Amino acid sequence: LSLIPGYGSITVLNPEGEHIALLRGANTDLNVPLALACFSFISVAYFGFRKFKLSYLKQFFNISPLAKTITDISHGHFNFVDIISGFVAIFVGLLEFLSQLIRIVSLTFRLFGNMTAGEILLLLVSFLLPWVAAIPFYGLELLVGFVQALIFGGLTLVFLTMAEAEHGEHTAHSDLAEHSH
Repeated sequence: LSLIPGYGSITVLNPEGEHIALLRGANTDLNVPLALACFSFISVAYFGFRKFKLSYLKQFFNISPLAKTITDISHGHFNFVDIISGFVAIFVGLLEFLSQLIRIVSLTFRLFGNMTAGEILLLLVSFLLPWVAAIPFYGLELLVGFVQALIFGGLTLVFLTMAEAEHGEHTAHSDLAEHSH
């Protein structure tokens, strides 16, 4: 809608006497991209939990290698490499959890930044050039909007696919157990 000429020019006065645009492009307000990114994050978690139940959390809180090492130590089998790999698995899980949270920020600012930059470009071009000369930039902005929607949807699809993908050693052992029965 922000591509419609005059869309953002309808203003109201706030109590401080400043003119504030009554209508603005939805994705140029940080709240909308943030809401979309949060919905994407919740959807990824939902589909991950729907497929794997509580075992979905193993990718974030994987203490089984360390627990196995502690069990081995209690049986008299000490292996320093297994201890290190157990702590590495915990660290990798924490990094994976952090990456999930960073996706919210990444999706939000990618969409917000590109849409705001496009709106600013159109504003500058429309002031610097006659309206007819700005038409190619409107087409470019439509293309950028389409590409951003495609990227946002594609990244969400990738994250959903990753959430439903099987993780780690649990997969290999459970697949072997299923086929042996």
